[in-house]
Amino acid sequence: MPQKTIALGIATAPPRPTSPARGAFTPAEPLLCRELSVAGKVEGIEVFVFSAADLDTSSGRLYGYCLEQDRWIRREVPYPDVIYDRCFFASSQDRYRCADALAQLAEQKPHRLLNGKLPSKLAVHNAWSDDPVLLPYLPSTAPYGAWKQLAAAAERYSGGIVLKPAAGMQGRGIAHVRLDPLTSEWIIRGRTMGNQPFARRFPSSNELIPWITAFMKQSAFLLQPYLQLIGVSGRPYDIRSLMQKDGSGRWRCTGTSAREGDAQSVTSNLHGGGSVRPALEVLTANLGRSTAEHLLPLIHTISGQAATQLEHNFGRFGELAFDFGIEPDGKLWLLEANAKPGRDCWRRADNPELHRLSIDRLLHYARYLANAYRTTPSLAFTK
Repeated sequence: MPQKTIALGIATAPPRPTSPARGAFTPAEPLLCRELSVAGKVEGIEVFVFSAADLDTSSGRLYGYCLEQDRWIRREVPYPDVIYDRCFFASSQDRYRCADALAQLAEQKPHRLLNGKLPSKLAVHNAWSDDPVLLPYLPSTAPYGAWKQLAAAAERYSGGIVLKPAAGMQGRGIAHVRLDPLTSEWIIRGRTMGNQPFARRFPSSNELIPWITAFMKQSAFLLQPYLQLIGVSGRPYDIRSLMQKDGSGRWRCTGTSAREGDAQSVTSNLHGGGSVRPALEVLTANLGRSTAEHLLPLIHTISGQAATQLEHNFGRFGELAFDFGIEPDGKLWLLEANAKPGRDCWRRADNPELHRLSIDRLLHYARYLANAYRTTPSLAFTK
């Protein structure tokens, strides 16, 4: 018996007009939307892109953009069975509009969200800290409060400290601060909020303090010890793992990739100019084959545990990406989680099977959610 078609709506920021004369549009994250739409046709899943602006509140009609003959066409679409939230908000007003539109859609027809939302990085860290399995892999993390705290930490850790935005992404706004023991200068390097690299020196804390205050712009920041996450080539690198639920609602590790940054960069983030290589290849080059073959399964195991712990604290998720750092002696660190992972890491990994699997699993889990809800609509399941 053929499977019943379900509607998967990709919620995004309003599409950008690229050719108003022809009525053509390009959605945010165009490659991901295209890949899901093409694969959805094979899976019998109707995929469309919509934003808060596409809900006509007066008529109750929903409009969306559908991929038809390689063009995005705007038309009326059904209320979605499952919504894949890919909204990256430019303002709090956009955030409220999106939340209001989703609430109105739910009133007209119940739907399931494919993925949940993560709170601040500190809340994630605290949730992980409650798990004795994860605790050994977590770097010390504290909210930044005052200069005395930073100065004390910089003296405690010989490599200096890292300041990072509590709600940042893509490596933006990260700064490595250390005190030069020979010159007593403060040396700081990192990436601006616009993701541009910078390096500065300050002869004393009197000059550094106002600079840091201006740099943070009254935003919440976290303080961590600087970790030597540098490979033998002198380039920073990390390992990103992608955990996704399959068609039966169970967590699976879809794959891992290594991201390498520029030698002058603090981060290995792709938006900061990083590159992608196979995880086993990079781990082997930096740590030897034996250590690499030990670390990769451990990364898979820790990723599964980290996903389970986040669900226990913050509700159901369908996919989560995790970033791991490795010091030259092989010490593994669980750095961050991402509930809206990009796909460049998988597209650029020269592994089309892995990337295709990451798309297929999203669709299989979407079908699982829709079918489970239709079967038992009152079920508050966690898978």
